[in-house]
Amino acid sequence: MGSLNLSEDHTRLLYIYLAEVILGLIFYFIFRHFGKLARRRFLFTWALSWMAFTIYLGSSGVLSVFLDPTGSLLRKAVSVVAQLSCFLQIILILRGTYELVYERAFPRRRFNMILAASSILAFFSVVAFSLSGPFSYYLLSFGSRAIITGIGFLMAGMVVWTNKKFSKGFGQQLLSGSLISFSAYQLYYFTIKLFNVLGIKVNALDLFGAVDLLLISLMGMSMVMWFLEDERENLNRENKELDSFLSSTSHDLRTPIASILGLTYLGKIELEEEKARSFMNMIEERIKRLDLVMGDILSLSRSKKIDLKVEELDLSRLLDDTINDIRFNKGASAISLDYNTEDSHLFKSDYNQMKIILNNLMANAVKYHNLDQPNPFIRVTFKRVKQVVEIAVEDNGRGIAKENISKIFDMFYRASSDTEGTGLGLYIVQEALRKIKGIVLVDSELGKGSTFKIVLENA
Repeated sequence: MGSLNLSEDHTRLLYIYLAEVILGLIFYFIFRHFGKLARRRFLFTWALSWMAFTIYLGSSGVLSVFLDPTGSLLRKAVSVVAQLSCFLQIILILRGTYELVYERAFPRRRFNMILAASSILAFFSVVAFSLSGPFSYYLLSFGSRAIITGIGFLMAGMVVWTNKKFSKGFGQQLLSGSLISFSAYQLYYFTIKLFNVLGIKVNALDLFGAVDLLLISLMGMSMVMWFLEDERENLNRENKELDSFLSSTSHDLRTPIASILGLTYLGKIELEEEKARSFMNMIEERIKRLDLVMGDILSLSRSKKIDLKVEELDLSRLLDDTINDIRFNKGASAISLDYNTEDSHLFKSDYNQMKIILNNLMANAVKYHNLDQPNPFIRVTFKRVKQVVEIAVEDNGRGIAKENISKIFDMFYRASSDTEGTGLGLYIVQEALRKIKGIVLVDSELGKGSTFKIVLENA
C-alpha cells in the first residue's frame, strides 16, 4: 500500500471518483424506489446496473489512488472486481432496456451464460495475461474493458433510439444521445491510451473526469425522464381506454333503462292495485336515479374528450341555453331568475366547458332550493376586473353546512339524501374548470343559501 500523503493530482482524482460513486448510489436508490412504486422489472435491473457502476468506480478509485502499481495479489483481486463490475454494468443496462422495450423478463439461462462468460473474461484479462508485458496487460485489461463498454453503450443507445414502440420524447432522445456519447468517449480514451502505449505521443484534453461526470449525470437523469415519459404514455392510453369504456357502457345501458322506464309508466296505468303501483313507483325512482348517474358519467366523459376552443362568449346566450336545458327540472318553474342582461358581459373561454359548468351549477341551485319560502330565486352576476372575469350563481335555497363544504367537489359525494342526485355534478364542474384554467369559490350558510363564484383569468 502506498502512502496516504496524496499528491494534488491524486487528491483531485480521489474527489472525482468519490463524486461518481455518490452519484451512482443516488441513481441506484432512485431506480430501486421507482421499481417498488411502479413494480416494473426493468427499473430494478437498471438499479442493479448503477450499483455495478458504483462498485466499478469505487474499485477503480482504489486502484488509481491507493494501491501501488505493482503486481500484488490485492491489486489483481481489486482489478478483477473492477473489470467484472464494469462488464456487469453494461450487461444490466442492456438487459433493463430489453425488459422495458419487450415488457418481459430477459431469459435467465442466457443471462447466466453471459454472466459466466464475463466473469471468465474479467479474470483472465487481468490475471492470466499480467505476466505478458505492459502492452499485453494494457490491451487485454483496460482495452477489453473500454472496447466492450464502448460497444455495449453504443448498442444500448441504438436500441433506445430506433425502437418504434415509444414516441421519441425528450428523455428517450437524451438517453440515446448520452449512451452513444459515453460509448464514443470510451473508445476515444482507449485510442489515446493505446497510442501512448505504442510510443506514439498523443495529448488528450485532461478535464479530470468532468466529461465522465457530465455523461453519467445525463444518463441517470435521462433514464428517469424516459421512465416518466413511458408511464405518462401508459396512463394516457389507459385513460383513453377507460373513457371509451365508460362512454360505450353508458350509452349501452341507457337504452334498456329507457325501455324499463316506459314499461313502468305502462304498469302504473294498467295496474289498479295500490300496493302494486307503489312498487312501480319505487322501481321508477331507482331507474331514474340510474339514468341520472349514466347521464353524468357521459357528461364527464364528453368534458374530458372535447378539445378546447377558446372564443368570445356572451353570458346572456349561455344562460338562455342553460335555462332551456333545465327549465323542466322539478321545481324550476317556481324559481325566479335574477339576471340583468348587458352587452358588456362578454369573455373568452370554451363554450362547451362553460355550458357544462353553468348547467350543473344552475341544476344544483334548482334541486336544492327551498320552495316553501315566499321568493325563491337564483341570481347570476358578472364582474370583470381587467383580464379576470367572475361569474357568480347565487341562490336562497337550503345552503350547505360548513363542515360539508370541503367535500362537495368529491366524486359521488352528496350533502343531502333528500333529493335526487348522483354526487357527480360539482365534481364535473371542477374538472371542467381545471381544463379552462379556472377555479370555483363557495360561500354558503345552512338554511340561507349558497353562492358559487367562477373565476377565470385571461378571459
